[in-house]
Amino acid sequence: MPLRMLWYIAKLYSRQLNSLELVYRSSLIHIPAPEFYVFYNGSQDEPDYQKLRLSSAFSHAADSLELTVNCYNINYSTQNKLLDSCYELRCYSIFVQKVRDGIRDGLELKTAICQAITYCKTHDILADYFQKNESEVFDMVNFKWDQKRALEVAKEDGIAIGEARGEARGEARGERKATMKIALSLLKKGLPVGVITDATNLSLEEIRKIAKDNGLAF
Repeated sequence: MPLRMLWYIAKLYSRQLNSLELVYRSSLIHIPAPEFYVFYNGSQDEPDYQKLRLSSAFSHAADSLELTVNCYNINYSTQNKLLDSCYELRCYSIFVQKVRDGIRDGLELKTAICQAITYCKTHDILADYFQKNESEVFDMVNFKWDQKRALEVAKEDGIAIGEARGEARGEARGERKATMKIALSLLKKGLPVGVITDATNLSLEEIRKIAKDNGLAF
């Protein structure tokens, strides 16, 4: 992850400078100080919070370059302080866990998704959202899980599979609504903008607009 972040920030700085001539100037060029955050919801057992360092990937010890990523585990846990402080993230983690529980118990993927949605609606876990967007959520999760399975099988067989280029427009609209709702909640919690942009993949301008539309300071 730190190596990926190094690649991202290098590309962002390159766009900001917008000219190779700036790099060769003798005067100091001021650039924004980056902060790196990742929300982890994979299946591996990871701590609630950890710092990931680029230097861990070096072939030998060196202090010439470092990049640190703050990694937050958002898998469901009753002891997770971040989830306790953010209702939407907590609801999302419960939903994902219920889907995984269903699959582990032997249910077909589609059945596991339907069961998880029903559980959330009956237990008042983003119930209104699931009520209004049930089909979109189902299609989005079903697509992503099937894609993950296909990639895993392809890897085992040595088949190279390219990344999916996009999802259906209806799925994208439903996902965007949920993403903007999470971004608004994180803004209200006072989390750093860097955390919000990384967690939601929304641009700085989009985060600023959400804050402005909801009367929040930015």
